[in-house]
Amino acid sequence: MKRLTAVLLALVLALSLAVPAFAAEDTDPPLWQEYGFASREECIAYWFDGDESAYQEQVEYALARESWEASMAGEIAAFDADDYWNSGECWQAEYYDSKEAFMEDWLLETEEDFRECLLEEWLDDQWWDYWMAREVERTRAQLGGVAGQVGVMVDGTYVQFPDAVPEVVNGRTMVPCRQVLEAFCGTVTYENGEAVCRLEGVTMRFRDGRDTALLTLADGTETTVQMDVPCYYKNGRTYIPVRFFAEALGCDVLWDGTYDTAVILRRDKITAELDSRFTVLNRFLKAMQSGGAGDHYKTTAKLEGDLTMLDSINGNKSYRFSADMELLASGTTVNFTVKLKMGDLANLMVAAGMMNYEDLAQLAASLKDARLEVIYDGEGGMMYMKVPGLSQLTYGTYADGCWLAMPVTSLTELESAGVTTVGGALYENELAYAKYGTPVLVYRDMMETAGELAAYVGDDCFQSNGGYSVLRYDKADYEAALAAEGGEEYAQWASEFEKLDLELKIAQSGDATFRVLVQNKDSGYGDVVLVDASGSVSAAKVNMQMLLRLKNQFDLSLRYTASTSATTAQPVTAPPAGETVIDPYEGEDPFEYPYEENGSPVPELFA
Repeated sequence: MKRLTAVLLALVLALSLAVPAFAAEDTDPPLWQEYGFASREECIAYWFDGDESAYQEQVEYALARESWEASMAGEIAAFDADDYWNSGECWQAEYYDSKEAFMEDWLLETEEDFRECLLEEWLDDQWWDYWMAREVERTRAQLGGVAGQVGVMVDGTYVQFPDAVPEVVNGRTMVPCRQVLEAFCGTVTYENGEAVCRLEGVTMRFRDGRDTALLTLADGTETTVQMDVPCYYKNGRTYIPVRFFAEALGCDVLWDGTYDTAVILRRDKITAELDSRFTVLNRFLKAMQSGGAGDHYKTTAKLEGDLTMLDSINGNKSYRFSADMELLASGTTVNFTVKLKMGDLANLMVAAGMMNYEDLAQLAASLKDARLEVIYDGEGGMMYMKVPGLSQLTYGTYADGCWLAMPVTSLTELESAGVTTVGGALYENELAYAKYGTPVLVYRDMMETAGELAAYVGDDCFQSNGGYSVLRYDKADYEAALAAEGGEEYAQWASEFEKLDLELKIAQSGDATFRVLVQNKDSGYGDVVLVDASGSVSAAKVNMQMLLRLKNQFDLSLRYTASTSATTAQPVTAPPAGETVIDPYEGEDPFEYPYEENGSPVPELFA
């Protein structure tokens, strides 16, 4: 059936290329001829992977460039290469010491050559600005925005303003409150000279000229909130600062300078929409959060490993190592201790030429029965570490037994703090990128990313079996996906795995078991690696094992167990009194970036 479908699709494609091709507008000479092909069909098949629409998009781009250059005939005729060279906009003038040096390096023999070269550069810059502006307007129109108008977008949709429109006043984006509130399915009435906005039990009252708003919560609690600008009455509408309004409703607000648009995102609504596709995974994530029920919890864990170096001549050699770990946590404070037994690995490092015997003695002494301690103060944004062998690692800069103090991002400052679901993680990830990208597209990007992820781990990928939700993905699934992308021959060529077998089983309680078996093909170059891992995970216990094999080099076997329970013990936020604490940064801010974000001027409200 698949083969028949492929034949029919090929026939349809062949007919679509043969019949309407001559009616489609093309460049003069045709684009396919400029690309060096014998026919349009051949060009589409080989250069555009059979995608006729992609070919036509390139044609339209070329035609648009031709039309634009025709409209620039006057500017092209008046172009003065020397003026452009001295304008400060010519990158070549910034790079070269002189015009003569540039001409010599670029093999430009005459003034006309110089003019033609700079004219081409200038035209490319002008065209790019024109094309990007056109694309912005095209995208704005597709999203429902109005050219030349300050926009307001709520969850990916532009709010329509039929009469009074938003405006930026003294760096603040002011919006007519009725249209925005109705986009939230709220209502606006006018009572005693005030605009009264009601939404989901919350009431906000605004008065012309006032820089405060009265908020009444669903339980009747009233709060007077200070705004940084007063609202005002204009053209029959009450204008209010959009950021204040949106954040009072628990929304995130971004400013997109390219589109002159305030982007409002209803975090709870969007996250719920995203999470609706990942209820099985979220069941697992929710269960994992209950292991430390109570104010404080403790996790004890053990990692054991056996490393076997393969040697067919001198015989294999095995090295054992282990680590006993303990984690004590409460709120944003975490204490982590690791007892290491890794002195045996020093012999391996010597055998591999990674260190000499003098270093070995010191390393073996520090790792034989080492102890690593970490204190993390999530609220204060500080981390303290006591590292074994510190003197050797820092070439004597710091003495053994000292604590290193390092400022880190506090949990309260992390945008991902409190994220406990797949939808929440997707939301925060896309929001972080949008702040430095294109905010008007953030909602669309969230939905597209969720769709791509759901295709692999969404609810539809799980099958019910014996009380479990089971997700399986194997080599056949992988090669079927490749075939759907590029055909059977492509799948055989592109497949990278000799073995591929993944399974995840999630119980109704949220407990899970997993199995991962992966081995890449032996292509004759590069290493062949096999990974065989399995285990069980619950809120209270973890039991995992993994075998990693690198062909003809080594086998690494790992075993990990952990248990978590509530405890009355409480973690500390700093090293004990009397301990030596060193700040390697010496007062410097490790998070200070030496640059600012480039882009369109941002209204002060959104800075």
